[in-house]
Amino acid sequence: MKIYALRHGQTDWNAANRIQGRTDIPLNEAGRKQAAEAAAAISGSVDAVISSQLVRAVETAAIIAEAKGLSRDDIIIDERLMERNFGDYEGLPVSSVDVFALRRYTDNLPIPNGEAMGDVVERVFECLDELLPSLAGKNVLIVAHGHVMRPISWYFEGLPEIGREVNIETHNCKLWCFDYDCKLRSNVI
Repeated sequence: MKIYALRHGQTDWNAANRIQGRTDIPLNEAGRKQAAEAAAAISGSVDAVISSQLVRAVETAAIIAEAKGLSRDDIIIDERLMERNFGDYEGLPVSSVDVFALRRYTDNLPIPNGEAMGDVVERVFECLDELLPSLAGKNVLIVAHGHVMRPISWYFEGLPEIGREVNIETHNCKLWCFDYDCKLRSNVI
């Protein structure tokens, strides 16, 4: 079973380097092109698509699903894949906060009126533990967000160790591929 995962395509806020969080911004033209290119980069079949409910993720998922012979109606929407709640940082320029520190699971820094990384990891792991076994034997595409792609990676590759955490780049429509054997994770945080 292959799990393909990617962050949504570019939005105008991504292009302007603004913290998007849960603000529901659609893809721009570059983002739609990135999604089409991502569909072409997936060499295997896609039997199921899971997406965050934010419009930028759903639109990316729909472009890829349709290119792989699925319809928009086939997309499984799950709110647990929604972008991190950035609280008071929402809409600010990325340069105004230490986003690298916020990304680190081992620091688990809180965001004023927002969500700590540990909370994001917990909800993403719960989502994957629930949905993936029901899709056993299928190739699955997951479309989510930058601060959700890290926990998705950690789900398959293991949580980072204190002092050994590296920055995971999650560019728009960067494609990840994981092999999965449908075993529930026992080391969820």
